[in-house]
Amino acid sequence: MDADLSALNEFDAIIGVPPFGKGLETWIQRSPEFNMDRVTTPLQIVAIGKWSALSSWEPYAALRYLHKAVDLIVFTEGQHVMTNPSERIVSQGGTVDWFRFWLKDEEDPDPAKAGQYARWRAMRNRQRTNPDWHQNEASCPG
Repeated sequence: MDADLSALNEFDAIIGVPPFGKGLETWIQRSPEFNMDRVTTPLQIVAIGKWSALSSWEPYAALRYLHKAVDLIVFTEGQHVMTNPSERIVSQGGTVDWFRFWLKDEEDPDPAKAGQYARWRAMRNRQRTNPDWHQNEASCPG
């Protein structure tokens, strides 16, 4: 079976019905992409390869449109279990930085990371000024 068709059938299985006719109502209720307005937690999306980047674009774009805190990191090569040491360092280090920033309000003083922290501070400010966002002090300091 074609890989693209297989992925579509997998989505049908996750939601429970195909996204047509009466099944569309179920998709609107259950599909994360139709419920992005309910997201309140900052989300870092890590995509590995073209297919992953393409399938991650819709939730990323929706959250950006809604002024939610979201970051998309794309690794053009690699696999889900990263074996390339430099990619693994970037991925794991970036995830640690993300959690430290959002959960502990901490920033790595490394000047090479100044750009990411400026971007994340802007996200935090946008999220705080978003009237639909309700701050949870336990999960988002500052």
